[in-house]
Amino acid sequence: MPPQKNLLIDGYNVINRVPELRLSLDGGLENARLKLALRVSAWSRDHPATECIIIFDGDYQYAGGRDQRIAGIRCIFSKTSHGGDDEIIRLVRELRAKNSEVAVVSDDNKVCNNCHAHSASVQPSKYIMAEKKPHSGALARNPKDGKGIDRKARTEIDNELRKKFGLE
Repeated sequence: MPPQKNLLIDGYNVINRVPELRLSLDGGLENARLKLALRVSAWSRDHPATECIIIFDGDYQYAGGRDQRIAGIRCIFSKTSHGGDDEIIRLVRELRAKNSEVAVVSDDNKVCNNCHAHSASVQPSKYIMAEKKPHSGALARNPKDGKGIDRKARTEIDNELRKKFGLE
């Protein structure tokens, strides 16, 4: 059986980095979350084999619950004891331990570096806005990660981080 595919989206990072979504903040956080969830829902329809999860920073008690669905997409609100970044990293570790294929959509350096160290693919925030299916699959790895880092440099960074976190 092939590994499960998962796409984790760094909610507020993506909202603040994608101009079309950033404009939705004028209507408040709830409106911005809905716009992102609708966009992810559209992406999900084009990639039905991939489970999409949006992770938001913040106190879930004020958001209506820790784990809920918005526009049919699973949304997780971080606990106040740790932020959304740590929640994404925890989910990557958990899913990779189950041998699942994981891609993360974020431009946050902490998230990107830690997710690379745990062998997850990382895509820039604009990735979720793409209308077409990628040629080589939903979770294709890009030769460059959107910040000018080629595969060789990224591999070296990943190896250093694995050593630092004791993953080798």
